[in-house]
Formats: sequence, structure tokens, C-alpha cells
Amino acid sequence: MADQAPLLLATRELALAQARTLARHGRYAQAEAILTEAGRDIEPSVPLLDLLARIHAQQGRLDEADAAWDEAEHLAPGSPEIAECRRRVAMARARRTTRPAWPYAVAVVGVAAVVLGVVSFGEDGSTPPPVVVRTVPVAPAPVRPSPTADVLAGMDLGVPGAVVRRRQGEISVSFSKGLFLDGVRLSRDGRSVLAALGTRLRPYATRISVAVIGHTDDQPVPPGRGYATNTELGTLRAMVVRELLHDRAGIPTGRFTVSTLGAASALEGDRSPARNRTVGLRISPAGQE
Repeated sequence: MADQAPLLLATRELALAQARTLARHGRYAQAEAILTEAGRDIEPSVPLLDLLARIHAQQGRLDEADAAWDEAEHLAPGSPEIAECRRRVAMARARRTTRPAWPYAVAVVGVAAVVLGVVSFGEDGSTPPPVVVRTVPVAPAPVRPSPTADVLAGMDLGVPGAVVRRRQGEISVSFSKGLFLDGVRLSRDGRSVLAALGTRLRPYATRISVAVIGHTDDQPVPPGRGYATNTELGTLRAMVVRELLHDRAGIPTGRFTVSTLGAASALEGDRSPARNRTVGLRISPAGQE
């Protein structure tokens, strides 16, 4: 069973990433189906249960949202975030007798929209009644550039071993040699360059998103390694780097995405195993991933 742990973790993380993307685009039924299926096959995690609860809350299904948060609270007792979510749900449930439906939906939208990035109204689809206001013409305020738009401009990622390229709205980082000894074990040099990169990223931790793309060579994975395919291996490598950067840079886990093309991810021009024991990074302003 221990040999299967990395694969099970990767499967759960991929399900969570897919569901989060679907939920952000309003495809709640598909997101819920992915999370529910993952929960049957793998022991659910706090992030998985939390996302499921937020989807329920966004749809006004408060009893189901509270049940999911209750299960998450058993896995993470004392979590202030979960306690706050349950408090808001309790407030919203107490207002259910008020009509129209939108007042109690507003009470939970602050919880759900944090992750889903969308806003809904009452569970019956109703919208708040119009509010009549009187306006006085005023001169338009001067437009100031958003600090987020400039976050990449001042970012210096020039650490030994990292190859940095700037594109429109994005910084890509590759590495001059492989980061892993074999499998998912980072080399000393690999850990060092990632730690240095994390230090440079720390001042921007709350303003950026990071895509981590795992690479492998194009040879079949030998048996007995704990992962059956290059796709699983590439995903696990991306997850290892994500966790290191999360620790060193303080970037929230939700600001990362992990992916791989498996055997198709071998680097052009150098398909050797040692060179392809690596990842690529794409860094963009938060909200533009």
C-alpha cells in the first residue's frame, strides 16, 4: 500500500485541480462529480472537502455544505477558516425563513466566492430587488495602474542554475540541469536552486500564480518504482517542487497548478534521462493563470 501512496496523492491532487477549474467557470455539477468520485476511491483531504462545501454553499445547499465542513473539521480540528465558514452557514440557515431568498444567500457568498471566484443569488435563482439611488455627476477619477500588473516587472529571478525568460504577462523558468537524482528525489543542487528561487519569490507570494510542469524522458518507467507511467512520474515531480516553493516562498497552495505531458514532455534537443529529471515554471500575476 505504501508504494501506492504517491500515486493516490497525485490522483487526489489532479481531481482537486480539475474540480477547482470547473467550479471557477460555474460548472458545479461536473466539479461536484469529480470530487465525489475522488472521495469514494481515496481518503478525502481537507482541501477536497472544503472545495466541495463551497460548491454546495454557492448553490444554496447549506445543509450539505455544513456536512462537508463538519467532516473537514474532524480532519483539521481547530481550523479557524473552517469554523468561520460553518458560522456563516449557521447564520444563513437561521435566515431561511426570510423572503425573498437572496438575503441568506448573501451571507454565504462571501465564503463560497473566495475559492470559486463567482457570485450567485438566492437558491431559487432570484436576484435582489433594484435599489433606486440618486447620482451626482463627478469628474472621473484618474486611472492608476494596478500594482498586480507590475508585479513581474521588478522581479529578479536570476539565481545560479535557473534560466529565466520573460514573455508578455509571464516569466518562464527552466533549469540548466536536472533537478532530481532519480524518480522524485531532488538532488542537492536541485534543492539549492529551488530554495534560492523561493527566496526571490517570497516578496511576491500573494500576488503571483505559479504553474509547475513536470518533465520526464520518453522511456517506459521500469517496474517497481511506485508509479506506472511517465505521466504519474511527471505529476509527482511537479508536486514535489510545488511543496518546496510553497514552503520557501510562502506562496499559497491554491496559487499553484501542476501538470505534465508525461513522455511527451521530454525536452527538445536533449532527451537524455538526466536532463529531463526536471520541471518548468510559468509565473504570472495572480488571477491571470
